[in-house]
Amino acid sequence: MQSPVFIVGSPRSGTSALADVLWHIGYHGFGEGHFLSLIHYWEAIVDQHYVRFAEPPKPGVMLGNIDKIDLKHRLFETFRTVVNDLNQEEPWFDKTPDPGMILASPTIKELWPGSVFVFAKRRGIENVISRVKKFPGESFENHCAGWAGTMRVWRKVRQLLPPECFIEVEQRDMIQQPERTARSLCEFLQVYESTVPAACEAMSTQRPEESAAGSASRTSSLAESGWTDEQKETFLKHCETEMKEFGYTMDEDYTATP
Repeated sequence: MQSPVFIVGSPRSGTSALADVLWHIGYHGFGEGHFLSLIHYWEAIVDQHYVRFAEPPKPGVMLGNIDKIDLKHRLFETFRTVVNDLNQEEPWFDKTPDPGMILASPTIKELWPGSVFVFAKRRGIENVISRVKKFPGESFENHCAGWAGTMRVWRKVRQLLPPECFIEVEQRDMIQQPERTARSLCEFLQVYESTVPAACEAMSTQRPEESAAGSASRTSSLAESGWTDEQKETFLKHCETEMKEFGYTMDEDYTATP
């Protein structure tokens, strides 16, 4: 079995349902991670600090005598130690639906060479509708930017990862084709054949979290989204590029290819 497994993606894209599947087939892990994403933010802080105080390096400044790459490696080793101490039972997974986690993925792959990544994805229209219902305090524009940002970051970062170390799982497939999707995931994770039925059962019954009854399986065109013209323009401004890049349509077809 592949381990560790890092579940990433946009919130409201099926990450919790994927975690349920992994629990059912013998993986251990917390319901939410939100720790390893700090790797990206720490790295950004270190880079900014060096730009401010150590570029160009000066012998009389202590920071200039500390190798930045070596410093990062030492900091990242601390992250690995902390996480390993909390996950002493194999196999284990982490679920962190945050763009920072995606940006940290290449470093995480170095820290755990045997790790794999599961990217949960969902079309922007349904994702934003779900986000608005689940998190009404956040602005509509921020929800659109959040989905688009996650998809854009993943599209770039996946090029930095070995192609055999990640899989993309479409939330709609988890609902419409649970057994086929579960088997594909199990094959990727190289789990024992005896655990496949449990994965199929979990994906068939532990449906993606719904912000309203039936919302996880509902498909809406942009025209029938219930949004105002201004909101539709906002959605297109932020999300149109990533919708096209991932093969999503603006109508009921959901994707350009069946």
